[in-house]
Amino acid sequence: MKKNTQKIILSLVLLCSAILLLKEYYKSKSNEKNIVEIGTDDKLFEKGKKLFIRNCTSCHYIGMDKVATAPALGGITKIRKKDWLYNYTRNSYQMFENGDSIAKKIREKDWGLMTSFPNLTNSDLDAIYYFVEKNHELPENKKIRK
Repeated sequence: MKKNTQKIILSLVLLCSAILLLKEYYKSKSNEKNIVEIGTDDKLFEKGKKLFIRNCTSCHYIGMDKVATAPALGGITKIRKKDWLYNYTRNSYQMFENGDSIAKKIREKDWGLMTSFPNLTNSDLDAIYYFVEKNHELPENKKIRK
């Protein structure tokens, strides 16, 4: 009797494990599908891509996951507030001079201050940040790399 109980318990554990693995597998496929659906035919993505290429690629890697002459940007909107990003993109030097703690930390890490882009509108910056995050989230085979 004891052996049968152990077999039943082991079977239930294996069944539960298989169900959890299948659940995680389908959940990851669902997330992957949602990311791919964003795609590169998205108008905001395309606008951000063009602006990023024109204004940012001389210092930032377009794949968002490697350091170029400036830090990788993937995930930046998750760690910085939008107003801070607007201000820093438009005039990092002024923020540094005014004692912004993040700007100072960036400079302390031997990164140069970012080129100022005062002419970029909020709409332009939103498109750039959207492109940065969506390109960062895309599966490797879908990322914009050039």
